[in-house]
Amino acid sequence: MIDYSSFFKEWKCWDKFEDRIDGINGVYAFRLKNKFGRLIGESEILYFGKCDQNPKRNRRPGLWHRLKNYRQSNAGASKRLQDLENTVGGRCEIEYAYVVCQNPRETEQMLLQDYFSKHFEYPPLNRNS
Repeated sequence: MIDYSSFFKEWKCWDKFEDRIDGINGVYAFRLKNKFGRLIGESEILYFGKCDQNPKRNRRPGLWHRLKNYRQSNAGASKRLQDLENTVGGRCEIEYAYVVCQNPRETEQMLLQDYFSKHFEYPPLNRNS
């Protein structure tokens, strides 16, 4: 079992983006610096995602490119994250983290299940919420 609240170790400011890394798959999360209320309890987590790409099929594979997509004008979670940036005072109020893993799909599902078991709902920017 995974404990979502301690799974990600190194959180980085969303205002600054790290150097390019290619070909690395894993799971990632976005969070606010401060906790906010949920149906049960509170959490700072906004979104869990995964990157599970085959470099032979994807021109720009990996976590770096997946995270970079959230900076572009896309629909879905990217749009919701950008709307939230405007609401909470910009990117400096949001942090991201990622963990490289062998089975991102399974790991993301375990993170979502743990979050749901603790809050009786999914993170606010995940599609299931």
